[in-house]
Amino acid sequence: MLKRAMSTIPVVLAVLALSPSSFVGLGRDVRLLAAVEAQQTPSQTPSPDRSQGAQTNMANMMKMHEQMMAEMKSADAKLDQLVKDMNVASGEAKIAAIAQVVNELAQQQKSMHERMATMHQHLMMGGMAMMRK
Repeated sequence: MLKRAMSTIPVVLAVLALSPSSFVGLGRDVRLLAAVEAQQTPSQTPSPDRSQGAQTNMANMMKMHEQMMAEMKSADAKLDQLVKDMNVASGEAKIAAIAQVVNELAQQQKSMHERMATMHQHLMMGGMAMMRK
């Protein structure tokens, strides 16, 4: 909020400097203040440090995404095999195979929720860090 208010100050000063004013002698001072403020306003282009940090962050996110996709593919392959085994089984073996499929599904569900909670926490912390900047 303060950042937004501070960014409007140069605009207000410029308007005061350009508009006919009943403030005799104030126009020149306002123009000087506007010029000084314009020079002190930080540039909108990211610094090289921020740009490099963003690239590193993106590379880390891509690596994590690739790892997550590989884990999901592996989990799907394991589940496919268990379902295949369940479908060909009969009698008591079929009951055991069904139990294995159900246990695997439950484990994968818990694992997915843990990953999602971790990602949510990272996103929230990242958002808090960005708000501090």
